[in-house]
Amino acid sequence: MNNKGQAFTEAVFILPIVFIMIVAVFWFGKICLTWQQLVSAARYGTDMIANTPLNQKEIKKDIENYLTHRFIKGRLLDKKQLKEIIVEINDAPVTKFDISDFFNIFSDTGNLLKSVTNFSIKPSTVRIVYSYPLPKIFQLSGKENFDLVVEEKVLSGSGCPNKIHARKTR
Repeated sequence: MNNKGQAFTEAVFILPIVFIMIVAVFWFGKICLTWQQLVSAARYGTDMIANTPLNQKEIKKDIENYLTHRFIKGRLLDKKQLKEIIVEINDAPVTKFDISDFFNIFSDTGNLLKSVTNFSIKPSTVRIVYSYPLPKIFQLSGKENFDLVVEEKVLSGSGCPNKIHARKTR
Protein backbone atom coordinates (compact mmCIF):
# COMPACT_ATOMS: atom_id res chain seq x y z
CA MET A 1 0.00 0.00 0.00
CA ASN A 2 1.33 3.46 -0.98
CA ASN A 3 0.57 5.99 1.83
CA LYS A 4 2.69 8.74 0.25
CA GLY A 5 0.34 9.00 -2.69
CA GLN A 6 -2.68 9.22 -0.39
CA ALA A 7 -1.07 11.99 1.72
CA PHE A 8 -0.18 13.97 -1.41
CA THR A 9 -3.76 13.66 -2.72
CA GLU A 10 -5.22 14.83 0.60
CA ALA A 11 -2.80 17.79 0.68
CA VAL A 12 -3.84 18.80 -2.84
CA PHE A 13 -7.47 18.96 -1.74
CA ILE A 14 -6.90 20.55 1.69
CA LEU A 15 -4.26 23.24 0.97
CA PRO A 16 -6.52 25.52 -1.16
CA ILE A 17 -9.16 25.43 1.56
CA VAL A 18 -6.57 26.28 4.24
CA PHE A 19 -5.23 29.10 2.05
CA ILE A 20 -8.72 30.57 1.55
CA MET A 21 -9.35 30.39 5.31
CA ILE A 22 -6.09 32.22 6.10
CA VAL A 23 -6.87 34.95 3.56
CA ALA A 24 -10.39 35.26 5.01
CA VAL A 25 -9.05 35.70 8.56
CA PHE A 26 -6.62 38.46 7.54
CA TRP A 27 -9.24 40.18 5.38
CA PHE A 28 -11.83 40.05 8.17
CA GLY A 29 -9.29 41.60 10.56
CA LYS A 30 -8.70 44.48 8.13
CA ILE A 31 -12.47 44.94 7.72
CA CYS A 32 -12.89 45.15 11.52
CA LEU A 33 -10.10 47.73 11.79
CA THR A 34 -11.59 49.84 8.98
CA TRP A 35 -15.07 49.60 10.49
CA GLN A 36 -13.69 50.79 13.87
CA GLN A 37 -12.03 53.75 12.13
CA LEU A 38 -15.35 54.67 10.49
CA VAL A 39 -17.22 54.42 13.81
CA SER A 40 -14.62 56.65 15.43
CA ALA A 41 -14.92 59.21 12.60
CA ALA A 42 -18.73 59.21 12.80
CA ARG A 43 -18.59 59.78 16.57
CA TYR A 44 -16.08 62.55 15.99
CA GLY A 45 -18.59 64.13 13.59
CA THR A 46 -21.48 63.91 16.06
CA ASP A 47 -19.25 65.44 18.75
CA MET A 48 -18.55 68.36 16.41
CA ILE A 49 -22.28 68.77 15.73
CA ALA A 50 -23.06 68.86 19.44
CA ASN A 51 -20.14 71.00 20.61
CA THR A 52 -19.13 73.37 17.80
CA PRO A 53 -20.83 76.00 15.65
CA LEU A 54 -19.51 74.39 12.43
CA ASN A 55 -21.90 73.85 9.53
CA GLN A 56 -22.46 70.65 7.52
CA LYS A 57 -19.85 71.38 4.86
CA GLU A 58 -17.11 72.10 7.42
CA ILE A 59 -17.91 69.00 9.49
CA LYS A 60 -17.94 66.81 6.37
CA LYS A 61 -14.51 68.12 5.32
CA ASP A 62 -13.15 67.59 8.84
CA ILE A 63 -14.38 63.97 8.91
CA GLU A 64 -12.81 63.36 5.49
CA ASN A 65 -9.49 64.77 6.75
CA TYR A 66 -9.80 62.65 9.91
CA LEU A 67 -9.86 59.50 7.75
CA THR A 68 -7.65 60.33 4.76
CA HIS A 69 -5.29 63.27 5.34
CA ARG A 70 -1.60 62.45 4.88
CA PHE A 71 -0.52 64.30 8.05
CA ILE A 72 -2.64 62.06 10.28
CA LYS A 73 -0.58 59.46 12.11
CA GLY A 74 -1.82 55.91 11.93
CA ARG A 75 -3.66 53.95 9.27
CA LEU A 76 -5.12 56.10 6.48
CA LEU A 77 -8.08 55.13 4.34
CA ASP A 78 -8.17 55.53 0.56
CA LYS A 79 -9.99 58.74 -0.39
CA LYS A 80 -11.27 57.11 -3.61
CA GLN A 81 -12.96 54.32 -1.64
CA LEU A 82 -14.81 56.81 0.59
CA LYS A 83 -18.21 56.76 -1.16
CA GLU A 84 -20.15 59.28 0.88
CA ILE A 85 -20.19 61.30 4.06
CA ILE A 86 -23.62 62.64 4.96
CA VAL A 87 -23.92 65.19 7.76
CA GLU A 88 -27.45 66.17 8.74
CA ILE A 89 -27.77 68.80 11.46
CA ASN A 90 -31.10 69.20 13.25
CA ASP A 91 -30.59 71.58 16.14
CA ALA A 92 -33.30 71.68 18.77
CA PRO A 93 -35.22 74.96 18.80
CA VAL A 94 -34.15 77.38 21.50
CA THR A 95 -37.02 77.94 23.91
CA LYS A 96 -37.39 80.23 26.86
CA PHE A 97 -39.08 78.70 29.85
CA ASP A 98 -40.44 80.69 32.74
CA ILE A 99 -41.74 79.21 36.00
CA SER A 100 -45.17 80.73 35.28
CA ASP A 101 -45.27 78.63 32.08
CA PHE A 102 -44.81 75.56 34.23
CA PHE A 103 -47.93 76.34 36.27
CA ASN A 104 -49.92 77.30 33.17
CA ILE A 105 -49.16 73.95 31.55
CA PHE A 106 -50.46 71.96 34.51
CA SER A 107 -53.50 74.14 35.12
CA ASP A 108 -55.11 73.03 31.87
CA THR A 109 -54.76 69.34 30.87
CA GLY A 110 -55.55 70.13 27.22
CA ASN A 111 -52.65 72.56 27.16
CA LEU A 112 -50.41 69.91 28.77
CA LEU A 113 -51.30 67.37 26.08
CA LYS A 114 -50.65 69.96 23.35
CA SER A 115 -47.25 70.84 24.87
CA VAL A 116 -46.16 67.21 25.09
CA THR A 117 -47.27 66.26 21.57
CA ASN A 118 -45.62 69.30 19.95
CA PHE A 119 -42.26 68.47 21.52
CA SER A 120 -40.24 66.35 19.12
CA ILE A 121 -36.56 66.64 18.30
CA LYS A 122 -35.09 64.91 15.28
CA PRO A 123 -31.53 63.77 15.97
CA SER A 124 -28.56 65.01 13.99
CA THR A 125 -26.89 62.27 11.96
CA VAL A 126 -23.49 61.42 10.52
CA ARG A 127 -23.42 58.60 7.97
CA ILE A 128 -20.25 57.28 6.33
CA VAL A 129 -20.10 54.73 3.50
CA TYR A 130 -16.74 53.19 2.60
CA SER A 131 -16.32 50.77 -0.30
CA TYR A 132 -13.82 48.12 0.76
CA PRO A 133 -12.20 46.08 -2.03
CA LEU A 134 -12.56 42.32 -1.81
CA PRO A 135 -9.46 40.11 -2.20
CA LYS A 136 -9.02 38.63 -5.69
CA ILE A 137 -9.97 35.16 -4.49
CA PHE A 138 -13.35 36.44 -3.21
CA GLN A 139 -14.01 38.44 -6.40
CA LEU A 140 -14.84 35.13 -8.05
CA SER A 141 -18.28 35.55 -6.47
CA GLY A 142 -18.96 38.46 -8.85
CA LYS A 143 -18.61 41.36 -6.39
CA GLU A 144 -15.52 43.54 -6.37
CA ASN A 145 -16.29 45.69 -3.32
CA PHE A 146 -17.92 45.39 0.07
CA ASP A 147 -19.66 48.52 1.44
CA LEU A 148 -19.16 49.37 5.10
CA VAL A 149 -21.92 51.67 6.39
CA VAL A 150 -21.69 53.48 9.74
CA GLU A 151 -24.28 55.85 11.16
CA GLU A 152 -24.20 57.80 14.42
CA LYS A 153 -26.88 60.09 15.87
CA VAL A 154 -26.86 62.84 18.47
CA LEU A 155 -29.42 65.24 19.93
CA SER A 156 -27.78 68.58 19.22
CA GLY A 157 -28.85 71.81 20.79
CA SER A 158 -30.87 70.06 23.49
CA GLY A 159 -28.40 70.72 26.29
CA CYS A 160 -27.61 73.75 28.40
CA PRO A 161 -28.76 77.01 26.69
CA ASN A 162 -25.48 78.86 27.26
CA LYS A 163 -23.67 76.15 25.25
CA ILE A 164 -25.85 76.69 22.18
CA HIS A 165 -23.88 78.27 19.37
CA ALA A 166 -25.17 79.97 16.27
CA ARG A 167 -24.20 77.84 13.26
CA LYS A 168 -22.01 79.45 10.65
CA THR A 169 -23.69 79.74 7.29
CA ARG A 170 -21.11 79.85 4.53
